[in-house]
Amino acid sequence: MLSTARKYHKWLMAFVGIQFLFWSITGVYMVTMDIHYIHGETLAKSEEAKIDLASMDYSIVKLAADYPKASQVTLTQSMGRPLYSFINGENGKVAIDAKTGAVQALVDETKAKEIAQYHYALNHQIDSIRLIKSATNLPAELSPRHLPVWRVTFEQFSTPTFYISQQTGSLVAKRHDYWRLFDWMWRFHIMDYYDGENVSNWFLFLVATLGLMGAITGAVLTYYRVLSPNKKRVI
Repeated sequence: MLSTARKYHKWLMAFVGIQFLFWSITGVYMVTMDIHYIHGETLAKSEEAKIDLASMDYSIVKLAADYPKASQVTLTQSMGRPLYSFINGENGKVAIDAKTGAVQALVDETKAKEIAQYHYALNHQIDSIRLIKSATNLPAELSPRHLPVWRVTFEQFSTPTFYISQQTGSLVAKRHDYWRLFDWMWRFHIMDYYDGENVSNWFLFLVATLGLMGAITGAVLTYYRVLSPNKKRVI
């Protein structure tokens, strides 16, 4: 039994040992990094004050009457100004002022820069800005549901990036290189190299099963070498 356990343990660990190393490296990175920093909370100024609902003259009842096809209605803010954001049937996304009911114009490049600087907590200048309308040009770090968005990048070594909704002017995502590294660490950790969302993939299950078998055979070897009454006769 000892020779069989030794043989299987050797080959099992030769197969899964590299992944064990990846699990250790990625796990150390993920537990040592402050998750609030990873989420980019230090890049943006603290959350704005709660919306004063009493100051909103344009009610949700009025919105429903004016836009009977409205769906997915959300109350948000842009630079402190309350807005309703919703899908207006086949017309797509619409944003209206929650005080006046006026339809908001699409955010242009100048306004997107102003919004980004308004939210940015540091003092770096904007390095680049571009409008993303199609999912084919969308970075993997952002969900397509936010399209169209302005991608605003600041001049800093970690490449801080803000995504500003073209419809509402809301800051929909904050990204930087440590977040991007964390994302890849997570993908390597759960062994889903496509989008990092499937924690129940078959590859992870296979390697984890082989790793468990390797641990069991290792436990058998440990027993015979350390705990067995006949350990002196074990080579």
